[in-house]
Amino acid sequence: MTNINISDTTAHPLAKYSNHLEFNGYQIQEDEELLICRHSRKPNLIVRHVADRGVLISTLYSCEPEVKRINLLEYVNQLNSELIFIKAYISEDEEETNLIMETFFEGEYNRTNFSILLDNVDYDMDIFEQNELTRKYLQ
Repeated sequence: MTNINISDTTAHPLAKYSNHLEFNGYQIQEDEELLICRHSRKPNLIVRHVADRGVLISTLYSCEPEVKRINLLEYVNQLNSELIFIKAYISEDEEETNLIMETFFEGEYNRTNFSILLDNVDYDMDIFEQNELTRKYLQ
């Protein structure tokens, strides 16, 4: 990963998103066709450009290793029934299990609509954080 000031290169498809997120207090790191966005009080975001479509916005949490898979899946089903704008799923490999939460912003960047999307993400993240199993199942 390289630290590049993406705002210096306005031709980059994620430049406007990067500027918007920086204005909202995120520290931005560019890696290929995505932005890694860190914030001290909000969930960290990964913003991935999807050519001719928009951007995929994701956040990732590591799952506690001792949680049974069936319990984790029931938790994710419960989350998905409560969340409005974000959808959650489990990603597993040999080493770890992660909860991934995603939403999509269709079309070209628009300041007003992207602000609304970020508000919607915050709304769902409040629901996520208030779920009693979130602290129990995630690291």
